[in-house]
Amino acid sequence: MRAFLKTYCLFVMAVLTACSGEFQTYDLAQDNMAGLHVKASGASSGAEEVELKRGVPASGYYRGDLLGGSIWWARKGITIDKEEDFIVIAEGVGPESTPFGATFPPLDFAIEKMMIKVVARVEGESQKDVELVLQLQDGNGFVTNKKRPSIVIKNSDDTEEYYFLLDDAFEQVEPEVHAVNSGFINSIQLFVNPGGEPYTGKIYLDELRVVAAKAPE
Repeated sequence: MRAFLKTYCLFVMAVLTACSGEFQTYDLAQDNMAGLHVKASGASSGAEEVELKRGVPASGYYRGDLLGGSIWWARKGITIDKEEDFIVIAEGVGPESTPFGATFPPLDFAIEKMMIKVVARVEGESQKDVELVLQLQDGNGFVTNKKRPSIVIKNSDDTEEYYFLLDDAFEQVEPEVHAVNSGFINSIQLFVNPGGEPYTGKIYLDELRVVAAKAPE
């Protein structure tokens, strides 16, 4: 367990060093820590795969708030401004599927049916709406790239609510087929107009929160 926690901390520090000059921390108090069981097994990629117990309930950690309970980073072409509001500033991103994202302590998305609520608006010279695509990653590095939920955020002066639906999302198909551990998710990636037209503008994120999925109406 100590070895795993040490590795996880080194991973977080690497993300901070590579992607941002701003140092952030999140609350790792005992109430928010997950129990871990580490067991070496043979991953098909040749890397050591770890058998993991579940993390803390995703809707319970920071009350599901992924903006406040995470360490955020961004790739070239994207800047995150959090001085007052949470603003994602994009410059010509889209064709190369440039992401921004966050890491957090392991969260359990399997304890109940969940979705991710987004309250947002976009503002850009083109006045075009923006597609935002979600990808999650588990503690072994497997990502949900088989079925990546997406939303289209309107270019508007007013924010609106959107939802990433996670039904049948926890499976990887590239570079190999593998189940993604929905009970031990520790990273999120968001892609702006992936594979589409270049976008320059601002995405105002008022809320990014894990909530219980609504029952069908």
